[in-house]
Amino acid sequence: MTGDAHKPGYDATQDVVLDARTLRGVAHPLRLRLLGSLRQDGPQTATQLASRLGESSAATSYHLRTLAAYGFVTDAPELGRGRERFWRAVHRSTWFDIPDPEAPERELGEAYLHTVARMYAENTERSITELADWPPEWVRAASLSDLTVSLSAAEAQELADDMMALLVRYRDRAAERAGDGSERVAMTTQFQIFPRRGQLDALLAARAAAGEHSGTADGDRP
Repeated sequence: MTGDAHKPGYDATQDVVLDARTLRGVAHPLRLRLLGSLRQDGPQTATQLASRLGESSAATSYHLRTLAAYGFVTDAPELGRGRERFWRAVHRSTWFDIPDPEAPERELGEAYLHTVARMYAENTERSITELADWPPEWVRAASLSDLTVSLSAAEAQELADDMMALLVRYRDRAAERAGDGSERVAMTTQFQIFPRRGQLDALLAARAAAGEHSGTADGDRP
């Protein structure tokens, strides 16, 4: 997601925009899982996170310290007793702009996105596995769908903004209705907007052919 003050859902006081430096601090599978758990489940100790994520306390402690060094998590001393050390997330969410092709952090940015995509897939697969144990009304409430739409680049951007605005509206409404006595659970919502495989290859080929026919191919430009 783009860290833009005009984008739906972005709040500079609650959200963090990754840059070349902070990207290095979070572009690691376990760190992303730790950060996600702290954001979703609240402050926890390294031992609690290790148990939740199936990792060793040594590993979670090390990566929590790394996240803290890059400003993603911080101590929650008011929660600890004795030698317990609780950690809390500093931000509500992470926003990220894909670097330019020539940017030195481009490769790291792609690695970060691949890790995020794997986490999305794992979350979906886990939910499907657990479906049999859900109450019927929650099974009916869940959805796994896709729809292919022919769009221009501008329309695709508009669609992304519209979908985010809709999710933000539900998030804000849920916050307003918290404690109203209704049964509520945290619902994971994910959406991806990408051209179908091969579509951009065809588009670039058509552009190249049009340039050749009009005599304005890149090699002919002054």
